Amino acid sequence: MSTKPSEYFNEIMRFVRFITSCVGFDVYDPNYHFNAITITVVVLISMYFIFTISTIAKEFHGNWMFMIQASAMSGSVVQACAKIYMGVSSAPTVSKLYIQMQHNYTHFEKEEDERYSMVLMRSCQKLRRFLTVVGVSYVVGPLGMILAAVLGSIITGKLYLIMHFHLPGIDLNTEWGAWATQGLHGTCIILGGLGLYTGDMIIIVYLMQSFVYADILQLKVDRLNVLSNKQENAERHLEASAQLIDIAKWHQTYTRFIDQCNDMFSVLVSVQVTTSAVCIVITIFSLLTSDWLGGYCYFCVLVPNMYLYCILGTILENCSEKFMYELYNISFYNLNPSQQRFVLFMLAKSQQPGAILLLGVMPLSVSSALQVGQRTRAQSVNGICICIYL
Repeated sequence: MSTKPSEYFNEIMRFVRFITSCVGFDVYDPNYHFNAITITVVVLISMYFIFTISTIAKEFHGNWMFMIQASAMSGSVVQACAKIYMGVSSAPTVSKLYIQMQHNYTHFEKEEDERYSMVLMRSCQKLRRFLTVVGVSYVVGPLGMILAAVLGSIITGKLYLIMHFHLPGIDLNTEWGAWATQGLHGTCIILGGLGLYTGDMIIIVYLMQSFVYADILQLKVDRLNVLSNKQENAERHLEASAQLIDIAKWHQTYTRFIDQCNDMFSVLVSVQVTTSAVCIVITIFSLLTSDWLGGYCYFCVLVPNMYLYCILGTILENCSEKFMYELYNISFYNLNPSQQRFVLFMLAKSQQPGAILLLGVMPLSVSSALQVGQRTRAQSVNGICICIYL
């Protein structure tokens, strides 16, 4: 017996919810609230900032490059804080939209037209591939940082720290102290990668649903065109009118979905894109002026981080355009005047498609991210040059 689209989707979501539960942020649960794991994560992030600031204060006069490298690593922690804020503040909306997505799969897989099940399965496959690719980047990056620092320390006999904070009371000049610090750093890197992946999964799951909405609309329009060609009696006329109203409701559902996603994710995507752009500049500067072995792998994490949401924004933009084009595909001249006026109203509404706003002013896409990245990098380079001359 073949797997139903709803079962496939629930299988993917079981994996997603397992990962989010590991860091205490299963916001898909309608009864979600802070738990012991959540509090532990918040405490660990707070300790990271405290230890990093105290270490920078101690090391700054002897090695000012240490501060630059620590600033690059702190960008990911800022992103983690933004994802925690998004998850906690938007938990009711996240769980509500999750129930809506489940309903879409269970409802449309029952349609007699097999194409509905096909587009739902295709959407699940795209979602699974996207989650896998992003997950691999979060495995390769942190493990590469750990291996580079550990192997570099063993081969050269010089201590290369994975992260940029020292533990109070532990002497790095002793072998035990050095490896204890490395062990804690490695644990923090792995947990940090898992936490960042958790935040990304939430956005990926929701924005990838735009494929479902666009493909379902296409099938609804095809059905309307079939009915509009056969309006020879009152019954067919009523069926075509009902299908047209159903299309309008589906368009409204998609518009509300995008607006809710923008309310949830706009702050997070702005923080992620800008901090990643700044951290890329700082990391490149550190790699050119110091011996930070883990920086190469960290750079490989920053670049996907910057463009991940931008690619999702472009996907959303393309699906919104598909919505508009499918409305243009309605057999307009086969409709009666009242139905035509209804279609014209929908076309007018579709001319301003919903989008996730970057920095609250521009639609999230790869092109807008390039603009933000260029301006951010220019300002960052100026700031670094000023620090050098001072």
